Amino acid sequence: MLLSIHISKTAGNSFREALMNSYGAERVLRDYGDWVGFDEPFANRRRELRHAAMRVRRDELIDKYDVIHGHFVADKYIGLFPEAEFISFFRDPCQQIVSHWRYQSALTVRVSDVNKEEHAEVRYWRELTPSLEEYITWPFYRNHQSQFLGSLSVDDLAFVGVYEQYGKTLDHFRARFGRDLGPPHYAPVTKREAPPFEISDRVRRLVEKHFPADIELYERVKERFAVQDHALSESSVTSR
Repeated sequence: MLLSIHISKTAGNSFREALMNSYGAERVLRDYGDWVGFDEPFANRRRELRHAAMRVRRDELIDKYDVIHGHFVADKYIGLFPEAEFISFFRDPCQQIVSHWRYQSALTVRVSDVNKEEHAEVRYWRELTPSLEEYITWPFYRNHQSQFLGSLSVDDLAFVGVYEQYGKTLDHFRARFGRDLGPPHYAPVTKREAPPFEISDRVRRLVEKHFPADIELYERVKERFAVQDHALSESSVTSR
């Protein structure tokens, strides 16, 4: 089973479409609605309940799906399948945070994929309407990308993707899994962005202060990506 962790604003929608085109839409389970990356009591309890409900579906999941992709913490599926490979895309923390803030700023109403409840973060957003700097300091939003990995480390992942090198990441995927996902194609939500965003020194300092785990995580991801890139280059030379 391929477990594709979709961290918010890291090209996950584009990658999901590529997976569905390759594996078949019916073989890809879209698991959204856990409200991952939002560390707040109600959201945390919701995740616990949804995690427990999914784990009792083990046999059904093995029979019906080849890929599970969505906003979930890796621990939700650890140890559930005979063979499981976790993958995820990551993004420069400053860019990811600004993108997430811009996305939330543009929303007026959002409902969950599961029971039409309003997302807890949207409720907070509507009440507080935070500036970017205020958003960075929210206590329940700290280390957003790291929250998705749960108890896993970067080294536990079978493959890492980098938002800033999406096209090359697809080459890495083909080399690692022997499956061509086609040329880079960006989902509408990704196309609407115009990154890289200008990051002020003050915002960068705030991110470094409040998102230290994400900063460290991204540095490790870049190291893993470089190793993947070297392996791809070596295999290309060998095959000539």
